[in-house]
Amino acid sequence: MENKFNHMAIRIHWINEKMTYPGWSDIRQNTKLHSFYWIRAGKGTFRTTEEISVETGMLFYLKPGLNMEMASDPEDPLCITMVLLSLCKLSMDEQEAYETSKLTELNLPFMLHVKDQMAAAYDRIFMEISEGWVPGQAESELLTQSLLYKLLYLTHMQKGAGSTKTTAMDIYMKVKDELEKNYREEIRLTELARKYQISASYLRHVFQHHLGQSPKSYLQTVRNEHAKKQLLYTELNMKDIAENCGFADEFHFSKSFKKMNGMAPKQFRNKTEYPNPRS
Repeated sequence: MENKFNHMAIRIHWINEKMTYPGWSDIRQNTKLHSFYWIRAGKGTFRTTEEISVETGMLFYLKPGLNMEMASDPEDPLCITMVLLSLCKLSMDEQEAYETSKLTELNLPFMLHVKDQMAAAYDRIFMEISEGWVPGQAESELLTQSLLYKLLYLTHMQKGAGSTKTTAMDIYMKVKDELEKNYREEIRLTELARKYQISASYLRHVFQHHLGQSPKSYLQTVRNEHAKKQLLYTELNMKDIAENCGFADEFHFSKSFKKMNGMAPKQFRNKTEYPNPRS
């Protein structure tokens, strides 16, 4: 997932189930915020620079500053779940002090039209968001934020899926999940491709399309990130970390780690000092 989503903080301003009436029209009022509009039912039109026909199963991401006019169908009025957010990115300076910067836009599609199982998945998420949000209630805010992160993840994964068959998206998600869960084990990508009845070259193409890197490269990234955490938060030796993270042996672990991080694992452990790192 792109860097903008890393260390991102969400502040929820408003969640509203907008039940419109036949012939309803309005403009987007809160243009300073990020907004998600999920069309739960009905038909209508949205207009930015051009007019768009709107129907059930459509998701709209409205970045700050975007003006939009809205109207409902005279016979089948819109029901819209509206989620209004502020987003910022957290970063840490050399003194380990946090800094925040406002996110002005996410690299998400303005409009996404989903159907069948995917539409049902989005509908469940928005229903849980709408029903679970209680303003000012800490537990509710935490639950709603977790659902919003899930929404962002799902939408990011759907980005660009219109140019690829749905089955390719399904395969990508399943293989990615296997790599993330089974990184400790020896994984042969040719066997994974065979399992899903595709060629290894097509599997590489699907990963490159959705993630911008090959499945082999992604697996190395997952293993590397787990290794970094074990170096910082455990006192395990290099041999055990290599085994825990799916590397063939300590030599291959050290070689891969140095290539990806610019330093040897022991140097990384000694240089990166956190308060009580392995407590």
